[in-house]
Amino acid sequence: MVRILARACRLLVMLATISGIALTIFVALSAIMRYALGEPFSFTEELVGLLFSALVFLALPYVTVYRRHICITLLTGLFSPAWRRIADMAADLFIALYSVWFGYYAYQFAAFSFDLDSRSDLAGITLWPWMGLMAAASALMAIASVLLALRGSPPPEPQAAAELTDEY
Repeated sequence: MVRILARACRLLVMLATISGIALTIFVALSAIMRYALGEPFSFTEELVGLLFSALVFLALPYVTVYRRHICITLLTGLFSPAWRRIADMAADLFIALYSVWFGYYAYQFAAFSFDLDSRSDLAGITLWPWMGLMAAASALMAIASVLLALRGSPPPEPQAAAELTDEY
């Protein structure tokens, strides 16, 4: 189960990367159009906002599975290994609880948007799939957090990703 979840999260972080690349391209094109031709694309503001939210929510399950969140260890660094494990388990369960709560409301929001066939103002982009990413990411984070609480340690990170991270 952990291996399947880790692979799904790696796929999502690849999609987040593609979203970030597209976001960068649209920002650059908008700037070029604004300063070179005096008229930027009308839809880039909306699309860049949606791509940014997709980038964040597509990456959240990955950082949850591999415990790559920002951690403040001011107190837990003083704990013995047994108490640190208990603190990690409590944190994982808190993240799972929050993810279920947030995911429930994100799903409600996406379903309401679907019912209304909500679209962005200028470009007419359908909004419910973008909102659905929040619910899907929350569900994956909840599953990952529960599995981490039960397992105790994250799965081994892919070698290429592990080489890119800095430990402070």
